[in-house]
Amino acid sequence: MPKQEVGSTKWLGNKMKAKGLQKLRWYCQMCQKQCRDENGFKCHRMSDGHQRQMQLFVQDPNRFMDEFSQA
Repeated sequence: MPKQEVGSTKWLGNKMKAKGLQKLRWYCQMCQKQCRDENGFKCHRMSDGHQRQMQLFVQDPNRFMDEFSQA
């Protein structure tokens, strides 16, 4: 398999992945989870863990809002 050209989008993406750096475009504040792309974020929103976190938020939104404001 040939390597990507230096400076290409694919090359840059692989470099960022290797360093562990990603854009914070797809980030779930409730779960404090970062997703790589829109599809991953969509799958995360449908996950049981995220749904449980949202249930907790609905029960007492002020608690979570205060925590986010302090951070």
